[in-house]
Amino acid sequence: MKYLFYLILGSLVGWFIWGIFTKDFSADGYSLLLTGLILGFLIGRRNPKEETE
Repeated sequence: MKYLFYLILGSLVGWFIWGIFTKDFSADGYSLLLTGLILGFLIGRRNPKEETE
């Protein structure tokens, strides 16, 4: 859960920095970004990469 918290915190910081440069603090864009990040995190955690030699 710690990694998920850091993922959400990092996305908030990224959204804030992106909003400063573009002057667009749209909640729609952030919600889509956060949904994609969380889904990707959960899928990647459920199906970890197989290490090859």
